Amino acid sequence: MGDDCLPESLKGKRHDDWRWYVRWVKRSWTAKCGKNWPVPPKLLLGNAGWTEADAYRFGHFNKPEHKARYNVSGAEEFLKKYGSVMPIPKAGYTMLSAVMYRGWLPLPMFAKRFKNENLYSMGLARWDEVDGYYDLLRIRGSGTWGHIYMYITGGLLALTIWLVFW
Repeated sequence: MGDDCLPESLKGKRHDDWRWYVRWVKRSWTAKCGKNWPVPPKLLLGNAGWTEADAYRFGHFNKPEHKARYNVSGAEEFLKKYGSVMPIPKAGYTMLSAVMYRGWLPLPMFAKRFKNENLYSMGLARWDEVDGYYDLLRIRGSGTWGHIYMYITGGLLALTIWLVFW
């Protein structure tokens, strides 16, 4: 199922976007789509901040395959329908969303983009709006603040696992 969800450019590839010690993980193992994975996820708190005024940044939603996938006429309508739950928020916004797997099990995703464009996100399922699939298990950071948050989260997660299993 996972390989069917990925675009041709990622099929058969490994997670080269992950840290060196887990880059052996195949992308197909963490890619999910289908009737049990509704699109888009539900917004729980916050807002991604994207509106129809930002459509110029989302020109790829004017392509026929994206219009058909999301049943929209173009980027403006896509952002009107889904702009509040885009996986990466606009600068200065924070959001918490969740995909309701099988309609009842929430798999959350938290994302914060600082005003200086640094990004931090973590969650169990991240919606890839361009290719229309979910990527499981995500902790990412970009820029100074994004990396600081990422390392703190990783440290707390490791400490929690150690305390639970020690």
